[in-house]
Amino acid sequence: MAGSVVTVNELLQGHVGLSIECLDRIYLNGYVPNLQPGGQVVTFLTRHLGKPIPSPALFEQIGTRFRRAVGGFAKAGQIPVVRFDKDARKVEVMHPYQQRIAATGVSGVAAIGVAQ
Repeated sequence: MAGSVVTVNELLQGHVGLSIECLDRIYLNGYVPNLQPGGQVVTFLTRHLGKPIPSPALFEQIGTRFRRAVGGFAKAGQIPVVRFDKDARKVEVMHPYQQRIAATGVSGVAAIGVAQ
């Protein structure tokens, strides 16, 4: 059975939004419109995640799992993780890491910056 090729954009259209704000650093801002109404959040937490109680604590668990995955990615790829001070100029802090990877002539992740 032959089917048509579907692109990622077509698959995600109307379901997920993604914006990339800068080429030398990437900020990922995910927007899932279906989760905006409160009832959909409850459905996501209970049906999709299979949790009996739709607690806000589940979002902390999701965030913790994400941070651990990023940490594992950084460790596996020997990618520096840089924690920014409160008033740090992030572009200036990351500049030496960008220069280092640019000097290799190979594209890749120069460093992972953490701000909070």
